[in-house]
This record gives sequence, C-alpha cells and structure tokens, in this order.
Amino acid sequence: MAGRPGERRREVQAMASAAALVALGAIRSSLGFLVPAGAPSAVAASAARAALRGARATLGAQPAPAAAPLAGAALSDGSIAGVVAAALMGTAVASVARRATRTEWYRKVKRVGGDQAIFDVIVPKPMGLKLQAFPGREGVGVSEIVPGGNTDLLNRKVCINEDPGMWILEGDRVMAVNDQATEDAAVDDIVNIVMGSTDRDDVKLTLMRNTRKGPIKVIMMPEGNVATVRRNAKLAQAAEYAAGKELKYGCIDGWCGVCWHRERATDGIFKPCCDVLTADWDNVMPLVLTPKPERAGDSTFLNPRGT
Repeated sequence: MAGRPGERRREVQAMASAAALVALGAIRSSLGFLVPAGAPSAVAASAARAALRGARATLGAQPAPAAAPLAGAALSDGSIAGVVAAALMGTAVASVARRATRTEWYRKVKRVGGDQAIFDVIVPKPMGLKLQAFPGREGVGVSEIVPGGNTDLLNRKVCINEDPGMWILEGDRVMAVNDQATEDAAVDDIVNIVMGSTDRDDVKLTLMRNTRKGPIKVIMMPEGNVATVRRNAKLAQAAEYAAGKELKYGCIDGWCGVCWHRERATDGIFKPCCDVLTADWDNVMPLVLTPKPERAGDSTFLNPRGT
C-alpha cells in the first residue's frame, strides 16, 4: 500500500506535464501569425525558456532539469493551472516580443537638436549604395540603395526581421566613415576613405537623418516589398510601386475598408487609397503595413460615417 501514493503522484505529474505541453502547442499554433516566417525553432525555444522561468518564479524553486519534475512541483504547491498559465504567458510574450515598439526604434538613435537624428551603421563591403553631394548645400548623402546589395540586405534584416541596429535611408547625410569625419568632405574623399580601409571587410558609417522632412521607407507585408516615398505623397504611390501595377480601390476616401492596413509598430490603421505621408511620421522607423485582420470591405471597424 505504501507504494501507491508515490505511483499516483508520478501519474499525476506526467498528466500535468502533458497538459502543459498540449496547452503550449495550442497557443503557439494560434499565435503563429504573429511570428515572422523562417524562425519557428528560435521562437519555440524562447517560449519554452519563458515558460520555465515563469513557473520557477511562481514556485520560488531552484531550476529543474526537466519539465516533468517542474510540473510535479507546481502540482504539489497548487494545481496544474499554474504550469498551464506559465506556459500560456511565456508563449504569448515570445510571440509578441518580435514587434519592436515606437520607443524601441527611437532608442536606436541620438537626437541632435531639432528633427535630426544621428546613428552608426556597419555595412559589409561592397556596400551597394550610391552617394551624391546635396544640391544647394554642403554635405554628401545617400542617393540610392542598390536592390540586392549589402545595404539592402541589412535594411531588410533590421526593418523586416527586426534585427538589432539601425538601417540606411535615401537622403541620410554621411557625417563620418570609419570614425573619420566627413561632414565637409566631397564624394571622392569619402570613396578614398572606404577604398583605403583595406584592413577590414566592412565600413562603419555615421549618418544623420532629418526625421520629419526626410523620405519614409514603406514596407508592404506579407511580401516584404519596399518603397521609399517623399513627404506629402499619397501612400498609394508606395503601394503601387511595391505591387508593380496600378491599384484600384473600393471608394475614393477609404471608408469602405477595402484598402485598410495596420502599421506594425504603432497598431495604427492606414488607408493607402487616400492617406498622405506628412511630417507626423518619424522616419527613424520604417512604415510597415499589413492588410488589416478584419474582412476586406467591412466598414464597421472604425465606425465610419454612414454605418
């Protein structure tokens, strides 16, 4: 008779572990649309670690070597609900954590008065960008980013995959190259500095960006098509450039809901058919748009006129 309580406890522990894993898998599947494609294993590992940390914090116990003892400890202190709750919380955090907030984007740069932001970017050689002197004023800026080049690849990693670091935008002014000041340098001077740095395989650029007057990088998801749009231009121009064709909309002012898109960092709703990109957008971060989750044509989402 003495062995039965122990056997029963091990059986309950196994059930608790299984229930926790089932709950974890179910939530991971339901939140899969929040996770960037190509990184399921990393997210799964992060979720598992978060679940373990959450359960340990609840129990105040030492790290456990496996999930089954941890589930058993949770059951002995309370019930299976503790393990399941920890699994759910850990998965939700892991799934949403990849969406950088507006504040996190702003922390990547240093503000230097007015609407100027300065930051460093390290780009592998060859950089895959073109430089040009600013017309009518001093300084050299980025005039073009070559599609498929190293700068373009860096931008996609930072803007779409949200890798650490900053990205490069057309119009950024080159303030220094490999920590050598170039604020008053000509294009040829900058090229000579880059060509002369034979001891390294990358280039460190110190750039300055006008955050309220400079262009805006627009990314249309889920395809990841990228377009750079000037201020006071219709967002439709970026959408058409990304789509590679003329787009038609259900109405002329966006109230029908057909063209609504949700912005990733702000959760704001943008309407490419009629919205204009003004100085309100701080271009330290890209404008990443995803078709809104509501059904296309559903005009009730923002309670527009006539509903």
